[in-house]
Formats: sequence, C-alpha cells, structure tokens
Amino acid sequence: MNVRQCTICEAKEAGFAPRVNWRLCADCQDWDDLLHVNYCRERHEAHAALNPVLFCYKHNPDWPPSRKGGYSEFKDLTFFSAEHFARRSCILCSAVGDALERARREVETEKEGVKETKIAVWRPFILDPKKNQQNVLDESAAAEKGMVPWRQKCVLAVCIATSTTTPPTTTTGEGEEEKEEKETWSYEPGVVELMLRYEKWCYDLSEVSLWERQTMDVGQITRWLARCAHEHGDECNASWIAKSVNLPRSFRLIDVLERRVVLSPQSQSPPEYVALSYVWDAASNSPEKQKAQLYTGNIAQLEQPNSLTDDVIPEVVADAIYLCAQIGQRYLWVDRFCIVQDELELKEEHISGMGVVYDRALVTFVALGDGPTPGLTGLPCRPRQQTFHNRSWDLLPTMSNPVGEARLPLIDMALSESRWNGRAWTFQERSLSKRKIYFDAGQVYGTCYKERWQERPGDEDETEWRESGSWEMKESRERPWDFSLGTFATYSGVITPFSPRKLTFQNDVLHAFAGIVNVLETALKKPILQGHPEEYFTESLRWVPQPGFMASRRVLDNVPSWSWAAWDSKATWATDWTIAPGIYLAAGMSEVKASFVNFYVSDPKAGLRPVRERHLPLDSYLLEQKRTALKVIKGAGTSWWPSSISDDPSTVEDGEIEEMTKQVWAWAQEKAQRSDGAHAWPPSSVRTTRSERLHDLEEDPTAIAALRNLEDHIDTRWWPPTISEDPEANERLRTQSPDSVALAEKLPNSLVFNTTCAKLNIGPFGRMWFKIPPRRHLSGCVLQSADGIPVGITMAMAPQLTFDMFHKGRECLVALLGVCSVKRFMQWDKGERSRLPIHRLDEPCLLVMIMEEEDDGVCARLAVGVVYADEWVKVQPQWRTVVLA
Repeated sequence: MNVRQCTICEAKEAGFAPRVNWRLCADCQDWDDLLHVNYCRERHEAHAALNPVLFCYKHNPDWPPSRKGGYSEFKDLTFFSAEHFARRSCILCSAVGDALERARREVETEKEGVKETKIAVWRPFILDPKKNQQNVLDESAAAEKGMVPWRQKCVLAVCIATSTTTPPTTTTGEGEEEKEEKETWSYEPGVVELMLRYEKWCYDLSEVSLWERQTMDVGQITRWLARCAHEHGDECNASWIAKSVNLPRSFRLIDVLERRVVLSPQSQSPPEYVALSYVWDAASNSPEKQKAQLYTGNIAQLEQPNSLTDDVIPEVVADAIYLCAQIGQRYLWVDRFCIVQDELELKEEHISGMGVVYDRALVTFVALGDGPTPGLTGLPCRPRQQTFHNRSWDLLPTMSNPVGEARLPLIDMALSESRWNGRAWTFQERSLSKRKIYFDAGQVYGTCYKERWQERPGDEDETEWRESGSWEMKESRERPWDFSLGTFATYSGVITPFSPRKLTFQNDVLHAFAGIVNVLETALKKPILQGHPEEYFTESLRWVPQPGFMASRRVLDNVPSWSWAAWDSKATWATDWTIAPGIYLAAGMSEVKASFVNFYVSDPKAGLRPVRERHLPLDSYLLEQKRTALKVIKGAGTSWWPSSISDDPSTVEDGEIEEMTKQVWAWAQEKAQRSDGAHAWPPSSVRTTRSERLHDLEEDPTAIAALRNLEDHIDTRWWPPTISEDPEANERLRTQSPDSVALAEKLPNSLVFNTTCAKLNIGPFGRMWFKIPPRRHLSGCVLQSADGIPVGITMAMAPQLTFDMFHKGRECLVALLGVCSVKRFMQWDKGERSRLPIHRLDEPCLLVMIMEEEDDGVCARLAVGVVYADEWVKVQPQWRTVVLA
C-alpha cells in the first residue's frame, strides 16, 4: 500500500520529541496524524484483535478478514463512562462523549432496567472513495489540489456496554421470598460517524464533529432520471413486454397533487407514472396504517381530493407521494391503493398483469425494508435515524487496502442482502422496471440498464463523484435473461434465481412469475406451461431442488407436482450428479440428449392438447454414440478392430456408421468366441467398473467398455416403438388409455403420456462421503429391482429430504422420460499405452421420474433419476399410460 510518510513515526525514527496537539488529550495524540491512527497502529497491532465482520453492514461474505481466529472479546476492551469524557478538554473525547450520550438515550428506549452505559473505542475506518490517501503523497500536491485544510469523513468502530439490573426471586426455608438485585453487562458493536478537520494534509487535527448525513439531495435523482431518459436511448426507454399486452382493466393511479385515487381513461394511453415496490408487511409500523387498502366499500371515499393524507396511509406510500412531487411526477402506482382488494376476478387480472405495470413505469421507487423505520429513508421528509447501529458501512480489508476502510456496500451487495430482494414478487419488479431508485437504511442507490450509482455526500463534487468507484458506467445486471443463448439455458437462467424466493401466500408463486413469462413468450415466441418451456419440456422436467439444502413441497391449487413451482426450493438443472455404492453413475451427467415421449396437458382453457415440444431425435443421438464408441475401439482397442476396415469413424458419413458398427460387432463376437472363454460375450456380461474415469485399462477392457456401449445402442427394447415394425402394434403404442385420458381431463394442468414404467425399490444410500471434496450435506437414493440389484440413482438431495420422502426404502412407480449420458474419460498413465490420447466415452443412460401412485391411478412426482439402459430392460418395464398431476 503506497502512502505518504507518517509525521509521528517520522519524528520518532529521527529521535525528535513527539509533536503535541494542545486540542487533544494525552490518550488521543495518535489522532493528530490520520495515517498514524488508521494505518500505523493497525500495522503495529496496537488495536485490539476484534473481528471486523461484527461491525459491518451487508459485507461481502466471500471476503473474510485476514485473521482466521483468535479474536478478542468485547468485554476485554477498555470502557469509559460519560463522566470520563466530561472531565476532558479534548476535541475527540468531546465528540465520543456526545456519541455515548446519544447511544445512552437510544439504549434506554430499547431496553428496560438500564443502569449504566459505557463506550469503548476500537479503531477508525476512513471513507476515501477517490483514493486520496494513496494518490496524494505530500503537502505540496495536496495544496495544489485545494485539499489543505482537509476534511476527512471517518467511521469510528466502537462498542457499547450496557448494564441492566434484574431482581431474581429466591425462596428461604420458611417459604419467605428474598429479592437480590443482579447486575448484567451486555456488549454491542456500533459505529460513530465523524468529520475530522486537519489544518495540514491529514495531520494537525483542529476539529472533530459528528458527521450528519440524515438526508440526501433529491436533485441527484432528478438529474439522473433526465440524463437516463435523454441519453441512454432505447435500451433504457423501450418496454420488454410487447405493446399489444395491455395494462389491466380498471387501471388506477394515485394523483399525488390531489392526494386521491383516480381511474386511468380506458380510451387512451395512461399518463406517465411512477411505481412503488416494497415489502408489504413493512409498509408501516402502525397497525391501522398497515391495514389501509382499496376496497369496493371505500373507492368513493379514496377518490375524493386529499383523502390520502399522511396520517392514514403507510409511511412508505406517503414518502413515495412526496418524492413524486419533488421530481415533477404527478401519478404514482401502489398495489394496495390501485388494486381493488375484494374484487377477486379483477384482482386476479391485476396480479397477473403486475409485470406490465412495472414495465411501463417511468421509474420504480424501491424500499428495501432493512431499516428500523418504514418508508423511503434519506428523504427530507424521512431523515435517517442518528444511531450507533451500523446501517451503512462495510469495514472489511480489501486487496488495495489491507488495513480496512469504510465503504458503502455496492448496489449488488446492498440488494442481495436485503429483505426486499428475497421476496418472489420483487423478482419481476426488479427485472422489468426500466429504472429503480433503491432506499436502504443508510444509503440511496439508482440503477438503469446502462448505469449504476450511489448517493453522493453533500460536500462531494458531482463530477468527481461520478469518476469514483461509487458510480459505474456499465451495463447493469438487472436482467436475468440472456436471449443470445437461444437454448434451454435462457429459461433456467431465469427460473433458478426466482424459485427460492419467499412468498406470504404460496398460491401466488406463478402469479409472481407472470411478468417474466410475458417477456420470455414475447421475445422467444414459445409458450410456457406452468413455468416450463414447452419447446424444451422433457429437459425442463429434469429439475431438482437445490442439492445440499432443505426443500419442502407446496400443496397448491392447480399447480401440479411435476412443476418446480410445487416446491419451496431453488430449482436447478445441475449436471453434477452423484454416485452410489454399486451403481456408478458418476458426476458429469449431461442434459437430455434425446426426447421421444409425447406429452399431453389438461389445459384449463383449451382442454386436453399436446405439449408443443421440439423433440431431440433418438436416432441422431444413437448414431453419434456409435461413432464415439467406434473411435475408442479403433484408437485404444486395436486388436478388436477388423483389419478390413481402414476408414476412420470420425470422418465417415452418417450413412456408413451403421454398416461399420455391424462389421465391428461381428468381428468382436468372433474374436470372443475364438478365445476359448477368455473373453465373455456379450459385453454386458463382463463386469467392467462403470466409473467416472477409466484409468490404465488394458486393451481388452477398453474395447469391452466401448463394445458394451454399442450393445446398449443395438438393444433399444427400453423404448418399444423403436423395435416394433407392425403398424397395428405401433398404433396401439401411440393410443392412450381412454380411462386415463378421462381422468386427466378432470385434473387441470395434469399430464398424460405413454411410456415404459416399472415398480422399483427406492432407498437412501447415506451421506456422500465418497465425493471429493466431501459433501456431507448431500445424499440420494438407489433404485433397485425386486432382487436388490442396483438399477440407477436419484438426484442428489439433502439427507433430511431423502429420509422424509423415502424413509428406509419404499416401492415407487418409475417412468422413462428420455435419454442422457454420462461422460467417461479413458486415460492411460503408465507404460506404452500412456502414449495414447485421452478418449471420451459417453455412456448412455435413461432419465426417469420417480412417482407416487394413488389408488385412483393418479401419479405425483417425487424425484428424478437416471438408470442404465441394460438394467432397465432387465426389470421388464411395462408400457402404460401415466396420469401425472
């Protein structure tokens, strides 16, 4: 860290007497040089070894402090009472004494029985967003920049000790009660925000005062909105939802000038308006204000001028009305006053259309809901509380400043750690709003699609502030979708971050996702069914609750068990599957490689209809797998390759692969039969370990592993339509059971489809101690035949979820959905074979769904898994029609 020379250390090293600042007491002389008290003392470990995380607000959890342990305790600090500071004629002690008095009043309002309050000072953290301490290294350079005298903002980390008395009751032998007062001390970390004035460049301290930062300059918001609207072009001004999608019927707004609810004219476009986003139950601390909403019984009343006064509406709404007036916007949309709460049909339409509402708004005000008071804190009408609780600062060390500094959390951290951001409804509000103004407990942020900024302190130059790290002129990461992918990843990239968010009413899960659905369907022109893209439907059914975390099922109206929305968990489409003892389907599972099940859905509006899926051809996948297996045999199992074939499997045409496969298979079979039992046949009878990596295999085991892959492709009895040549038989396979179809038509959003099914035993296999690194919070289940032979595995799950669903084992119905593969890497590290290149062998496996079947034949999803194709054939699956609700 390149900094100027400390004047105190410089004098000490030169043998001079230390300079004495008459404004400071003997204990505070180190403060006469900012560098000394902030940097030198930390370097010399003069400060107590406390954990800085305890003093932080919304810090980066992935950036731990340099010390790994051995921290001091708060009680080991030196604490002082108010009398101590009253006796001192020191500018710093006076400021700390004022802070202690403020903390005493605050503590006494929060706790009962407070007897005494003391304070201990730990260490300062300076606010230096422009890196002046590193860039300006001498007095003359500072003077040229007009930085002498210098005013430095500083966050002082302190600890407040509070003594409370409790009168415990004891009983004597005669039954009489005796009361003895008991004193208890409690300790709480906090901060004091100070303004320091130095007559020289960061030394010769002349003034210390409390840094007042209760309100922001609203003009910052007005100027930023104007610049975004006029300079950022269509990227920040165009709507994501098509103009053909209208705002809900009976669209209402709040007229902030007349303080009343007004109905937007249906015959013309609505006026320009602002939207408000907030945590519903944090709108007000007043129970009466919290209840204030629009009902059919008070519409006429709330349409009267001045009906929405501050004494009857929640603080967050009152503050939004104030801010609208300040920035010159007349209309405001707030859900609780613009949706008639007891008109259920109209409310349903408005809830489903909230994505459109936020998409069309000029800007959205967001109350993050993390402060002690509701509302948009920091506005002149809602000043921030002066408190010793840290509601603004991250104090952890960084690469550029290892001693630590005061930093306002960047917007990503402020949002990710907020209460507001964890709510499901706010996902579409954040994603679809063109511009957002976020109000945190101690800071205001703004973001659009091209720019992110933080509130500027009042004495900072705006031009210089925009050049600091607090202002980022780059594309915002507010949009969760990436249409350039053009694959299933476009959908999963949206569903995965949305699915773990919290809801007050669980039935709202798909309503809260409706705005995102509108965007996806409009941009990609593909329908979405219960949160699943129909184009990639089989792949979408492969979702799993996030491994390693608890998940619970939701019981919802008209949300089927096959949808990720039916689970209160993070939906993922991970390819990092697990292995289980005896069934080595290792990490590296692929996405769906082939899909062939024809799904039909019981659509509440259109009746039973086919799901419009773009199937991945099975023939194309099998062909590519044959080519891969042939490459392994030719490259690493040469004695099993017919000498009559000189062509390279990598380059031959697709039409020639089938004939090459037959020739290689016939040659290998003849070779095995000539071996007098040395080589068993068929390859599936040879127990070669199915592991993630195939290391140092000799030539014969290598060839057998690849030939077994060919055998699986030749034998496709696991999907009867591929081996049935009789037209009548094919017609029977396509025809669904009439009884099952009739049952599905009675169950909205249920699926009905034909596939092969088998009853298998599903049981946990314990914790995954065999993973590297160990994943002790993961578990799963083995799929076994009636004879106890492993057939496959389930997805990875939390151990408790495994136990809750499958206990010590249960029989379940397992249905085939599609084909995926396991990546195998053949590698040779020793001997002559080490000269061989690494070969990749993708072993096919089948994607299955594990289901619970009720007495009436209706099935519910429990989990998904994978099975080996040859093992699936051995359990003799039956062709049947499945109703999945």
